Amino acid sequence: MDPLTTADKVKSIATHLDTMPNESIDIYIEDASLEVSSSGIKERYQERAARYLAAHMASLNVRQASTQKVGEVSQTFSGAAGGGISATPYGEEYKRILSKFKARPSLNLTVL
Repeated sequence: MDPLTTADKVKSIATHLDTMPNESIDIYIEDASLEVSSSGIKERYQERAARYLAAHMASLNVRQASTQKVGEVSQTFSGAAGGGISATPYGEEYKRILSKFKARPSLNLTVL
């Protein structure tokens, strides 16, 4: 299966991933593409969904400083452990895309 998005597009929405090699992001993109292609999301929204899901997956493995202190150097890192898809803003956006753009089965009624 062809990837639904690119590492550059993922990095454009998640700038904290700029230092992550494209090859690493490509692995997340492969996983996200498989997930999205079988999710029922309408085709025209699949690239966007894959971009946010890949950013979410990659962000789970990157420690980001949540607090910093310059005098007497202090730094606290926030972890994304727990919370599942809601652990990152990218996961939240993927969840929104999934609920809004997932193809819904239609009900066909025949009146006799």
